[in-house]
Amino acid sequence: MQQGQRLKEATEGQIVQAGNKIGGAFKIGKPVYQEKRLKLFNEIYQRQKAELEAKEKTPITITLKDGKKIEGKKWVTTPLMIAVGISKKLAENMVAAKVVYDNLFEKNFVDVDHEDQQQQASTLNLKPDYVIWDLTRPLEGDCQLELLSFEDNNGKEVFWHSSAHILGSALEEVYGCHLCIGPAIDGGFFYDCYIGDYKVTQNDYVKIEKAASDLAASKQEFQRAVLTKDECLELFGTNPFKRQLITNKIPEGAMTTAYKCGNLIDLCTGPHLPNTSYVKAFQVTKNSAAYWLGKNTNDDLQRVYGVSFPSKKLLDEYVKIQKELALRDHRNVGKKQNLYLFHQLSPGSAFFYPSGAHIYNTLMNFLRRQYYIRGYQEVISPNIFNAQLWKISGHYDKYKENLFFINMGEEGEYGLKPMNCPGHCLMFDMIQHSYRDLPVRFADFGVLHRNEVHGALSGLTRVRRFQQDDAHIFCRMDQIQEEIKSCLDFLSYIYSLFGFEFKLYLSTRPEKFLGTKEVWDNAEYQLEQGLKKFGKPFEVNPGDGAFYGPKIDVKLYDAYKREHQCGTIQLDFNLPERFNLQYRASEDVQEVQQDKEQLHNEQVQVAQEIIDVVRKASHHSDTDNIPTPPQQQQPAEVPVEEKAPQEQNFKKQKKQKQQKEPQQQQQQEQHKKQKLPEDIIESGSSQGLSQHELHKVLHEKKYELGYHHLKAGFARPVIVHRAILGSLERMIAVLTEQCGGKWPFWLSPKQLVLCPVSAYYKDVAEKIAARLRLEGYTVNTDESDQTLAKKVRNAQIQYYNFVGVIGEEEVRAGVIDVRDCEKNTRIGKLTIPQLCKFFESLKPPKSNVEVEIHEHDDSHLKLNDELQEKMFLEGNGYAVGKRDYDEFAKIKDIDPALQNLIRWHKYMTHLTKKDEVPEKAEQVEQKQE
Repeated sequence: MQQGQRLKEATEGQIVQAGNKIGGAFKIGKPVYQEKRLKLFNEIYQRQKAELEAKEKTPITITLKDGKKIEGKKWVTTPLMIAVGISKKLAENMVAAKVVYDNLFEKNFVDVDHEDQQQQASTLNLKPDYVIWDLTRPLEGDCQLELLSFEDNNGKEVFWHSSAHILGSALEEVYGCHLCIGPAIDGGFFYDCYIGDYKVTQNDYVKIEKAASDLAASKQEFQRAVLTKDECLELFGTNPFKRQLITNKIPEGAMTTAYKCGNLIDLCTGPHLPNTSYVKAFQVTKNSAAYWLGKNTNDDLQRVYGVSFPSKKLLDEYVKIQKELALRDHRNVGKKQNLYLFHQLSPGSAFFYPSGAHIYNTLMNFLRRQYYIRGYQEVISPNIFNAQLWKISGHYDKYKENLFFINMGEEGEYGLKPMNCPGHCLMFDMIQHSYRDLPVRFADFGVLHRNEVHGALSGLTRVRRFQQDDAHIFCRMDQIQEEIKSCLDFLSYIYSLFGFEFKLYLSTRPEKFLGTKEVWDNAEYQLEQGLKKFGKPFEVNPGDGAFYGPKIDVKLYDAYKREHQCGTIQLDFNLPERFNLQYRASEDVQEVQQDKEQLHNEQVQVAQEIIDVVRKASHHSDTDNIPTPPQQQQPAEVPVEEKAPQEQNFKKQKKQKQQKEPQQQQQQEQHKKQKLPEDIIESGSSQGLSQHELHKVLHEKKYELGYHHLKAGFARPVIVHRAILGSLERMIAVLTEQCGGKWPFWLSPKQLVLCPVSAYYKDVAEKIAARLRLEGYTVNTDESDQTLAKKVRNAQIQYYNFVGVIGEEEVRAGVIDVRDCEKNTRIGKLTIPQLCKFFESLKPPKSNVEVEIHEHDDSHLKLNDELQEKMFLEGNGYAVGKRDYDEFAKIKDIDPALQNLIRWHKYMTHLTKKDEVPEKAEQVEQKQE
């Protein structure tokens, strides 16, 4: 389980709740329920301890990470015993163990505060599944063992999860509260608790920390017990929140586990530290409000965050970093530098001022250039769509609460787009594509809106209005591998510009997935090969892929080792199926004609069906206005003697009708084949159908949910969802804190400020500034009456990259005295061309794609001496002939696509020289005359 996963699952509202509020009246006081709870737990714990003692102690073999084998006893030997046997100092620094069992003897238990998901086996070569084990828990069989310290990510999660229990115990002691959920998260842990109407404040931190520190110092053991559902309900009978978790998540007859430390007992599958004394430093970091199960209609909770470490030194380092991060907080820097602000009349939507807009646009323009180089096509798609689009894509059912909807009256419900992929599917579908056209790479910077909960909004990191560097690649299965590698190269280049490190994770087939196992196996193989070609190490997350396809998760780390989720690369088999996307996979002329006729007939049939349905509905709705037809009289009874001739006439007419039916049917089919959908629409208009209804005739039927049959000679594309920066707002927040407001020159909104030494040189400074702006640089002038030293100091405070001084000497020499504000060093006196060349050198380095293009140009466009001096022997002035290859061997080294260009160049040069000879002779004659 990854860090923070408990938090996600615990707040997604997985529990079915009968009523909104279950907390009830509450009064702060001593936790009177503890005594009964402790007594019951101790009885269970002692009983199970005796059962463990009675188990057969058979020999087992424990294999350490270095390959060393140690003999132990089943149900007796613990990882801590093995650690002590190696080194007592080593044992003191270990917090948990990673164990790979040959056979796990103990059954699985229900994790009450986490949604378990079974994982489908993947065809990828994975390491054996491991479990994180308590150091004091006896081993259950032959196994491989690795001891974990606080520095290991799994060890850190165990440490902080145990610290969350310490925090929960402190909250019970201080408030007598009802504990809810307390997971480990990135950077620490938190605990949700119900305290009625009471609000935790910073004034409460001291007493919470004291209660936690006292428990840690008391060296209380973490004791584990296995519980039935009835035992759980009895233990937590006074806590309505725990009872709801138990009732909803533990099936009848299933088992779960609980841990005790001090007076606290909490449902948990562990593992945990041996005892509380491992926590040497504890601090409450912040608090906030929360909702039970993350729903604002449920009970209000108080959430208290904390962090802990195995030494005071680590806590001091943490505090120091947090102070630096507070200064770098993008909300503070954004306000200080006038980059972006927020207003209560548009929550979750940033107002970007000129400097912030410069950063925003520079990022987009930089990506646009890379898109152009890498074969992407930028598109613009609508911001608002009919709700039918979201129903087709599946977002209406699974994402409806995050969409902004608009009622358009007769046209129905419309919504602002929260992502670009459904719109791009429509764009792909509206134009027929051949397999030769693929891959089609659509890039879109369209404005997106997501209806985030107001309490979740946080600066630029969680907003309602944003833009993404969003791209969707429509490709064939055999193109996936190369496209994935290309995306990873692109991502690596962009992240390197900002000094980011990143890790890659391949997430494979989950339990519930769309498509066939064979398709998934192939897709996972393609992703794996693409990752291997890229060359950077990656880890596999079995069963963590999306239901519509496997994906590559990209975790980005800034200068402070904080993790950010920005980029993503995902394969999608779902949307192509839902939108019935197809491309021509066959070039057979007969099949193409058959497909066209079949499509035409289907359109006509569908259109006629819908018109008939609408006409029928219209007829039924207007029955009150239609006069009742006269009642038909009953036919008079025919005498028996007259029936025989009538029957003969009837049979004769019937036979004639049967003979005419095939001919009429053939004529109708021919007429139907010739009748265009436009004719159907025209006939529909005459029958009173609105233009909106007619629009559905040929289009809406196609986008219905369900299985879509592929036409003969067609195949379905795969979509690669690709984002590198992700949300531009979020990335700007990350960059702001990464740079601390000191923007790299190419991205900076304040690249240069010109400081005239006196008012006499203001005009010169302004003209130079205008000239540099023309070159595309952001330049301002400081025309204040302050001293030069003060102006330079102001430029440093305002985070300008460079300051240029202009005085009498500079004007006379035609130069600018340039200084580096950050380094506080002098660059030198430069002319405007020299300054532009210097600034050009500060732009981002070229990507591998650009370097390869330039190398190609250098090696193929440079003509060698032999080709410059001699004419080609064949061709019509354009084409290179066979004799040219035989005569000039070096021509083979030139790109074939450029050989004709070279031939044309040589031919035109020859003609020019040929024309010059008569002209010179004529000039000589005129001179002589």
